[in-house]
Amino acid sequence: MSHTYIPTQLRKLIANCANDCCEYCLQPESMSFISHQTDHIISEKHGGDTTAENLAFACSLCNKYKGSDIATLDKETDKITALFNPREDEWNKHFQLSEDGALSSPTAIGRGTIKLLRLNQPERIEPESVTSIL
Repeated sequence: MSHTYIPTQLRKLIANCANDCCEYCLQPESMSFISHQTDHIISEKHGGDTTAENLAFACSLCNKYKGSDIATLDKETDKITALFNPREDEWNKHFQLSEDGALSSPTAIGRGTIKLLRLNQPERIEPESVTSIL
């Protein structure tokens, strides 16, 4: 959890750059009951700064499950791997969205992020959510 105040102008910049969609799961803020949040990609406890280059627009679930984590264990390779970084990684390289709304990934970064952020939980892949993203 961030301890640094994020100015409104910076929050708006991050939301605008993300087209008002979560940068992890792509859920539009307009489809969420809870406002999206500003996430430190590299958390403050790991030395991350409160700058546009280190902030992402995240839905409440992605932000909650990510927390201050920056890496996870990839079960396929049994290696520690970084999580998806919206400022450095291309979403389409790490995630593939099926018609039923489930995500898969050819990369350790994608697999780890899907697992840690619980992106394939049934309530997160409802058909009406997918229609708006595709």
